[in-house]
Amino acid sequence: MRNLTEVQRKLKDAAACLKASERDYAASDQNAQLCIELSAKAVISIYAEPLWTHDPSSQILKLMDEHKGEIIDKCGDEISQGLHNMIEDVGLAKDWHGWSVYGKEEGGVLYAAVDICTKEVAEDLLKGQKSPIKRLAKCLR
Repeated sequence: MRNLTEVQRKLKDAAACLKASERDYAASDQNAQLCIELSAKAVISIYAEPLWTHDPSSQILKLMDEHKGEIIDKCGDEISQGLHNMIEDVGLAKDWHGWSVYGKEEGGVLYAAVDICTKEVAEDLLKGQKSPIKRLAKCLR
């Protein structure tokens, strides 16, 4: 493992974002997006420096290809599917980083962030995030 301290820091931040998004709906969508992004970057930090992006899915995919055997040996077979799900989640969540602050243009209409950021969006983004964070934290100890 290259940088356990960095992995632990990112997982701690991801868990804090998860907790905040469950109780503070004003910032829930942004925290949900950050939870997903930071979880992905925690995985990346095991092997490399995460890229400065809100969508690190291509970097995770590359590292999974390069280190699949090692990841499965350390964390088990089920982690591979969990990482593929994480890649999909990162792709779906990436745009919410900006939308949750600046709003979103759709069909020529600019919607305020407050109008598009809802509890339902956060719940949808966070679907399935609790177990990967717990599973990653457990296998990376």
